[in-house]
Amino acid sequence: MLSSTRSGKGKKRIDRPFEIRIDGSRRGAFEEARDAITSAQIAQQEHPSAFIAVADRLTGRLVAQLAF
Repeated sequence: MLSSTRSGKGKKRIDRPFEIRIDGSRRGAFEEARDAITSAQIAQQEHPSAFIAVADRLTGRLVAQLAF
């Protein structure tokens, strides 16, 4: 888990660092990447033609992308 430094400078703490993105819209936040990926797989079943990915909330980088 990310934490801030004593001086207040550095990366801010995010309690749920992973999120699901469905066609670019942010949906749900998770503490564990595994939980976010499982939820993304369920979302893929509900929205089979959508672009679904799991992203790191701090950096915005994609952690996983589900194929469609």
